[in-house]
Amino acid sequence: MTTTTDLIDITPDMIRPKAQAVLRRDGWIQGTYADRRSGKRGVCLVEAIGRAAGLPPFTLARKKLRRADAHLKPQWDAAHNLIDELATHLGRNPENDELTPRWWLTEWNDWCDRTRDQVLAALEPPAVEAA
Repeated sequence: MTTTTDLIDITPDMIRPKAQAVLRRDGWIQGTYADRRSGKRGVCLVEAIGRAAGLPPFTLARKKLRRADAHLKPQWDAAHNLIDELATHLGRNPENDELTPRWWLTEWNDWCDRTRDQVLAALEPPAVEAA
């Protein structure tokens, strides 16, 4: 059983493979965070990250964490750290982009030519360069 103290040390690298597993299990969609309707079942990249971090569904769709969910702050922060990393790695320029990393990554997920394989690949850990 996972305790609150176990979750304090959650890192983006711990979330990555779990988010991939969520996408493989639940399916990938565009245009909404999650859907369970027949023929359109799945989650977007941001929702997969939230669920992989241990957040309740649609938590990352909010601008801020609700007071009632204050105990989820470590997961919230780790999910947002991963979102920041991914958005930057995928091309978001924080100096010139008015979208928050979460919205930028949501838009990236929803681009019309995006594929499930690209989304899964985005969650791969960055390659470590040899010195």
